[in-house]
Amino acid sequence: MRAIIRYQRKFDTVVRNYSLYGTSNGERWLLSLMDAEPVVFDVGFHSGSSTIEILRMRPRARVVAFDPSRSALEEYRTNFAGDARVTFHNIGLSDKPGESEFYDYQNQCNSLARRRDIPPTSPAIYSVPIGTLDSFCSEQRVGHINLLKIDAEGFDLNVLEGARELLSGQQVDIFLFEFGGGWSAQKRYLWEADEFVQPFEYSLFHLFNGFLCPLRYDSTIDSCNTLPAMYVGISNRRMSRGDIATRDYRF
Repeated sequence: MRAIIRYQRKFDTVVRNYSLYGTSNGERWLLSLMDAEPVVFDVGFHSGSSTIEILRMRPRARVVAFDPSRSALEEYRTNFAGDARVTFHNIGLSDKPGESEFYDYQNQCNSLARRRDIPPTSPAIYSVPIGTLDSFCSEQRVGHINLLKIDAEGFDLNVLEGARELLSGQQVDIFLFEFGGGWSAQKRYLWEADEFVQPFEYSLFHLFNGFLCPLRYDSTIDSCNTLPAMYVGISNRRMSRGDIATRDYRF
């Protein structure tokens, strides 16, 4: 039985791509779809690893990063403060502005929600400012985002809900969000993301390495089971270029 369980986990990770490993799950390939001088929003900056990869792939990119944690601010100051291509905002993003408690576990599971899916530990808890993407882009006069990367540890959908105006105008070409254990902590579900996107001129996909698979919602992959994966939204305008590979890949 243990062997069967190990095989199933490997099958889910390797073949079905229920994986958060950015080096193999298609995140690097997705970056190749950006324009030569893209505007990228990195929501959930953490250590800056995504920003490093973005700038490696597109050296002339402009990256706007967000993260409310104290450690992320230090990472920015240490590694990016002299880089004019990167601006950093030490705030959280959600569906409405204000303030919120932040649970800092000193790892990649830092979140606005208390986590129950990681080994017991006592997080540092402190208050952080919260904004929305719509308000930020309106104030900063940002009219177009090539790639919106979201890794908000369960608040990913809240971030999208705070970008309704941007999505209504198809001002975001591609958005990417992580679906993992944080969604259970926040009591959010994948079906909510599927329904949220439907009124907008976007299509939702499961990310694979080299192609996108149209999402067909199935409760067996939702938050109560939490098969972690990366999901991608593409605007109809961006999809019309015809350069994004899609496959109806089902296992």
